[in-house]
Amino acid sequence: MPRCSYSPCLFTLIMLTGCTREPQVTVPPPLEVIVSRPLKEVIEDWDTFTGLVEAKESVEIRPRVRGHIKEVKFKEGAEVKEGDVLFLIDDGPFRAQEKQADGQMKLYTAKLKLAQERIGILEPLVKSGSAAKQELDKVMADQGEAIAGMATAEGQIQEARLNTEYCRIVAPISGHISRAFLTKGNLVNAAGDNLLTTLVSVDPMYVYFHVNERALLRYRNHMIALASKNKDTGKKSDMDIKVQMGLATDRDYPHKGIIDFIDNRVDSSTGTIKVRARFDNPKRADGRRLLAPGMFARIRAAVADPHPAILVADRAILTDQNMKYLLKVNRSKENLVERVDIEAGRLQEDGLRVVDAGLKGDEWIIVDGVTMVRPGVTVTPREGSMPRRPGHHSGEGK
Repeated sequence: MPRCSYSPCLFTLIMLTGCTREPQVTVPPPLEVIVSRPLKEVIEDWDTFTGLVEAKESVEIRPRVRGHIKEVKFKEGAEVKEGDVLFLIDDGPFRAQEKQADGQMKLYTAKLKLAQERIGILEPLVKSGSAAKQELDKVMADQGEAIAGMATAEGQIQEARLNTEYCRIVAPISGHISRAFLTKGNLVNAAGDNLLTTLVSVDPMYVYFHVNERALLRYRNHMIALASKNKDTGKKSDMDIKVQMGLATDRDYPHKGIIDFIDNRVDSSTGTIKVRARFDNPKRADGRRLLAPGMFARIRAAVADPHPAILVADRAILTDQNMKYLLKVNRSKENLVERVDIEAGRLQEDGLRVVDAGLKGDEWIIVDGVTMVRPGVTVTPREGSMPRRPGHHSGEGK
């Protein structure tokens, strides 16, 4: 039939038409990234170290005489003032020795007086020949013995009085006292074997830490430059090296101090030198003081004067072998991603890194999504802020 003769041709035509149709390709939109301008801020460069808090003065309280402890006069763990009585030792034996020595003094004083009177009588008689010279010599010897006996008795009296005074053990400095290691009734001796308690000063406090040789030279060069600047301008300014300290519970470095001592030699085995910083330690509202010997401390010291700098988030910096670079979005070239080689400087506390060279400060730097793009591709930039670590202010570069 006629319809059957045309059906195969129509089917073949339809199949050929379908095979020549081109497939549709879907192009994904450009990847969205977060961009921000670098920050321009005035910063200070810091070196960070770790150290230990120590008291300016530390004293071990030990007895200077032998005897039984009669009384403990201080409150354990409290602050005491210089001259406060801490311990009383039984002074009875020493007072008895003083009385005995005083009696000897009176005896020899009487002997001296008698000898002097006899000498006054015998001298004229010897000159006239009415008395023998041997008798005068004996009286002169008695006088010398009396003088020597008086000197010995005087020394015994002074020793007894000193021992009596040493029975009152007083605080040699003002500070924070420990517990009483020996209490009432214990026998102590003067050999220094018995530790009664310890006492440390409380204000100011020291922090000892070690710095490397490079840091030491930076500090000295900074001080030389500052001294030269002051000489040229005729101004006098504080020449102390300022430091800041943070304790175990501090997030930042809230405590301010100065370096007041640098040791006289570098340890050749470690390449470091011991440094000491001084910090005030006043009483707080609760009557206590913050710093105590043995505390762990984080120290940072200013390397140079405050100066302007360009900063970017450290996480935005990429590494190509020994090269550091950033990715920026060139908005004048249809948001093309470009590579910017930089010289990276110091890492700041807020997670920003100083860029010493390579940036002008007006670029749009990719700060989020940097690992998902490469130079030469186009992106969809969305402006954001330069990310910092939590707890720090975030803002746009100026």
